[in-house]
Amino acid sequence: MSKSSNFFGQPIYGQLIKSLNREKIVEFSRKHGGEKYVKSFDGYTHLLTMLYAVIQRFDSLREIETSMTAEVRK
Repeated sequence: MSKSSNFFGQPIYGQLIKSLNREKIVEFSRKHGGEKYVKSFDGYTHLLTMLYAVIQRFDSLREIETSMTAEVRK
């Protein structure tokens, strides 16, 4: 039998994150003025948060905030 190239057992979110290039995303964000007043929540972090919210099917910012707070405490 040949080995499968599918990602078995690896979460979709993890697969997405691995395929992203942080430097290129931040560079693109800077080029378009998205990093002007950033202290810690840069364009890449924002993208990861929004992807997480879409995958989890959140409907509000409160749901995102509650979930992210719970993840930090783990």
